[in-house]
Amino acid sequence: MTMRSLYDLHEEGGDAAEIAEQFASQWHADNWKVAEDHWEQLVSRMLKAKTMDMHSAESALRQAEMIIQNFAAASLPARGSRCPICATNS
Repeated sequence: MTMRSLYDLHEEGGDAAEIAEQFASQWHADNWKVAEDHWEQLVSRMLKAKTMDMHSAESALRQAEMIIQNFAAASLPARGSRCPICATNS
């Protein structure tokens, strides 16, 4: 069981690739390394949520990735905006 990276999502193509590109470009000024670190942080945090207790490890991981993808797709800021979570880290 492995977390899919932002690069993996990009390679999948379609909506996943679009979300990965937007996540990297819009929140992280095309800095894929910072975007990847943030992606991993978000998925890891989601995995710690109480609601994940009811899932198997693999199912919880995929569910967390899907939730973060949906969150990213729905809440990406305007192009050029800084990631509010990463702003102090980058």
